[in-house]
This record gives sequence, C-alpha cells and structure tokens, in this order.
Amino acid sequence: MIGFKNTSFVAVLLTACCLVSQAGAAGPAGAPTQTKPPSGPHEVSIGFNVFVPETLTVPVGTTVTWVNNDGSNHNVIFADQTKSGRLRHDASWTRTFTAPGSYDYKCAIHGDVMKGKVVVQ
Repeated sequence: MIGFKNTSFVAVLLTACCLVSQAGAAGPAGAPTQTKPPSGPHEVSIGFNVFVPETLTVPVGTTVTWVNNDGSNHNVIFADQTKSGRLRHDASWTRTFTAPGSYDYKCAIHGDVMKGKVVVQ
C-alpha cells in the first residue's frame, strides 16, 4: 500500500509541474505566443526559435531585412559565412542578394532547429 501512495503522490506532483510549465508558455492574459508576422514583403521576422517566413523568394538585387521580435538573442549565419552580429530584441540586420541561387541560413545560437532559406531568382 505504501508504494501505491508514493506513486500516486509522484504522479500528482508531475502533473502539477507540467501544468505550471505550460502556463508559463503563454503570452499576456494567457494568449498563445506567436511570432510577429513580417511587416514587409522582404522582411523575415525572428521569434520563438523560428524564422517567418522560413523560405523567402526574391528577385536579384533585393535587400532582405531580418528583425528580432523575440526577447531572446538570435543571429543569422549563411553557409558562405556571411553573418549578422548578435541581434537583441527589436534589432535588425540586412543583406542584399546580387546573384541568383538558394541561400540557406540558421541561427548559430540555436543551431539547426532554427533555419531558413532565401531563394533569389
């Protein structure tokens, strides 16, 4: 009987911890958190460990702006080692694409789980 009571207590404790951690994942007034959408056609919004849009298609000569709308620091680093510095909340960085191609990038701070692509036509 003692083992059953201890197991029940642990299950209740784990459930309570999960509920508390989920409550902390919501935004103000319990609203779900979301990444702010880009404000222009050549802007990538950074937030909650995602780039939005993840893939952006632009014509040659376009300047793309990355804006960090997250409370965490992020950066942008391309396979050719072109990179932004550390982007704090509300900071932005731009890159102009002068040649057609597919340009993969990621946030080096958060690794391969946070990646994107610019397709230049």
